[in-house]
Amino acid sequence: MKKLHSRRVEILSAIAFAGIISIGFSAGARAWEPVLPKGVQGPVSWTQNGKDGRYFVAVVKGTMTEPTLGVVKTDSDCMPDSQGLNHCHNIIELKTGKVITIQNTHKMSEHRCLRAGEQVKLQPDGSPSWAIVQTMSNG
Repeated sequence: MKKLHSRRVEILSAIAFAGIISIGFSAGARAWEPVLPKGVQGPVSWTQNGKDGRYFVAVVKGTMTEPTLGVVKTDSDCMPDSQGLNHCHNIIELKTGKVITIQNTHKMSEHRCLRAGEQVKLQPDGSPSWAIVQTMSNG
């Protein structure tokens, strides 16, 4: 009976270990590129998104219906995927006081992230879920 119990513990441990490993790989950096809806003008290439401080971004929380100014509050979740693309999340407080969250797919090694405290211009881009963010300075 003790041998059977020991074998069960080994099997359960192996299953738990396999689950942890698969979670690690599935939570890891998978390559993907956003799909733009019809009518949205995106970047020529996601690796070039951010060139000259101009970012095409997905609005993942909140709404923005007209051009406005905003201040970047956060920059997070910037782990690169297997293609070297970063899918950063930024919280931006709009001039109106509303707050939106965006996902900014770009290649950090080519074009920097948006910075906390940075002022930006925002403009809707053909869909309520997409916008153009332009930094006020390129540096």
